[in-house]
Amino acid sequence: MTDEQSAGTPSVADGVHARLDDHEERLAAVERRQDRTEDKLDNITRELVVIRTEGKTREVSTNSGFDRIGAQVSALEKGVAALTGAQAERNRLAEESLRRLRKWAIIIGIFSSLGAAIGGTLLSDQEVASTIWVKWLHWREPWDVPIQPTPQPQETQFILPPREMEAT
Repeated sequence: MTDEQSAGTPSVADGVHARLDDHEERLAAVERRQDRTEDKLDNITRELVVIRTEGKTREVSTNSGFDRIGAQVSALEKGVAALTGAQAERNRLAEESLRRLRKWAIIIGIFSSLGAAIGGTLLSDQEVASTIWVKWLHWREPWDVPIQPTPQPQETQFILPPREMEAT
């Protein structure tokens, strides 16, 4: 039977056509949903690619930042080591100078003590002291200052008063 023959009467072919049309509509709806899903998946994939690219860029910039910071820390470490070494060298030189100064101070102290002991011993002897003051320095001896008694008025020309002038 052809479509013209069955045009007037409902037949099985009309049911099959109706079912086919219904299936075509459903299949078209499924294909549309699948296309929308594929579009969404494509968008998601593009976004993932963008996110991964941004992540890689961020990772590269972070690594380069860490490399710069590492280089700066290394340079700072070298500077601190050089400064510490220079400070240690200055401290060593200052200590050496102080050691030398102490040595000279001890030597001068020993010679001063010996000189004072010898001088004290020699100058305590009157003859040696007189020799130093009079013969070498051509000065008067400091202890040889004559004490002049103050003259007392006397009634007589004699030093001792006559007996009759004594008070009884």
